[in-house]
Amino acid sequence: MVEVIVRKKIDSEETLGTFITCAEYADRIITEDCDLYMETVDGTTNEENIIFKYRKNVFTQEEMDAAYEGLRDGATESQNRGIAAGPRGNQLGQEGRGNRDWVTAEQLELLSFLSRPLNTFDDGTTVESIRESHRINKEKDETRGQVWLRSAVTKKYPEYHGWFDKWLSGLHNFSREQQIEEAQYVIDNYISDTNYAQSVKSGIAGFFDRYPRIPHGRVCSYNEKNPEKFALAFPYLRKLNNKFKELLPVRWANQRREADKVDPKFLIDETVFSTLTINHNWRTACHRDAGDLHEGFSNICGITGPDGKGWKGAEFILPEYRIAVDLRPGDLLLVNNHGGIHGNDALIGTDDENDRMTLVCYFREKMVELKSWEYEMLRKQYVEERRNNKNHKLWRPLWNGVSPNMWEDQEWFDYMKGHNIEDPYAKEKNASLDSFF
Repeated sequence: MVEVIVRKKIDSEETLGTFITCAEYADRIITEDCDLYMETVDGTTNEENIIFKYRKNVFTQEEMDAAYEGLRDGATESQNRGIAAGPRGNQLGQEGRGNRDWVTAEQLELLSFLSRPLNTFDDGTTVESIRESHRINKEKDETRGQVWLRSAVTKKYPEYHGWFDKWLSGLHNFSREQQIEEAQYVIDNYISDTNYAQSVKSGIAGFFDRYPRIPHGRVCSYNEKNPEKFALAFPYLRKLNNKFKELLPVRWANQRREADKVDPKFLIDETVFSTLTINHNWRTACHRDAGDLHEGFSNICGITGPDGKGWKGAEFILPEYRIAVDLRPGDLLLVNNHGGIHGNDALIGTDDENDRMTLVCYFREKMVELKSWEYEMLRKQYVEERRNNKNHKLWRPLWNGVSPNMWEDQEWFDYMKGHNIEDPYAKEKNASLDSFF
């Protein structure tokens, strides 16, 4: 029997980017089949106000084993998960690179103060006042930041720990010109150019839409390199697609409608999904998903390896409804991830004691902007040829082959013509003019 719960939505914006627990934000932990709806004025419960549908033991062990084998290696170290990665902590942990120290807000402010131009108005700020301010006012937990380049620092300061304070105290008798020069040297040589988030085990598979640096539809790296392995998960994903259709027929139909606008080669097998996010032993901080189809729905599944190790903890929490779901291996959670804040409680035990792979399956709404597979692959080829052509008028070291307005240039139109590809945008424009007249 399916329990049906209707709850009022509670403002929980303060949780975004933070780790939360069931003890703080859930007065119910769901362990059996359940549907949760957001309370409405007229009391209706339908697919407009559905928050989640949770079903136990949907998948067989055989289906899970094949999906695990096909997808587990897709969850790799990533620093591209935004606020879902959570507060950055005291150090940036990176597999194989040790831990690296964040440049703190206090250190950044001190460097900015010391490197200020000579003609800056004196407002009474001092090194001491900056340090006192940060001592009194606890720094907000940030989710991204820059790190100290330890290898560069230790060339001058072999005893790394405490080096910044030693450097700072050494500036006391320096002239302003010398302080500016010293501070600028530290900024230019000891701080990473890259802005990092905390590392997590997460990756994507399937297909992805265009964005400025990669202006063509594309196959995700994992399944491009491992097509046969990726295909092992297809029986699992087909069953998931069918359960989605059965449990949320309207939402599924919305997603089917949009998926049918896309070349089938940009869809995962016989499903309405374009993309998967694969996570392993990752406790997400509170966030809302972005990029998936608003009228569709996210599909979340929990899988463990063939040895059946499983996991403890990591309940899926929806703080706006004060409810959590104890997602276990074989379960299915259809959930409004883009509309609602969600995160996980902590895993209990070490990484070695847990084996929690979760799949988030969805359709990226901007996939409908893609044209045919052949057209998108030609865009990819065009970018690569420009990038590798040292005789191109725009070529420079590390150029990615992309330039402003490149798709309106005669160079691109000539390239399409040379490869016998018709411009789909010209066809659309002509069709629009025909209908007008």
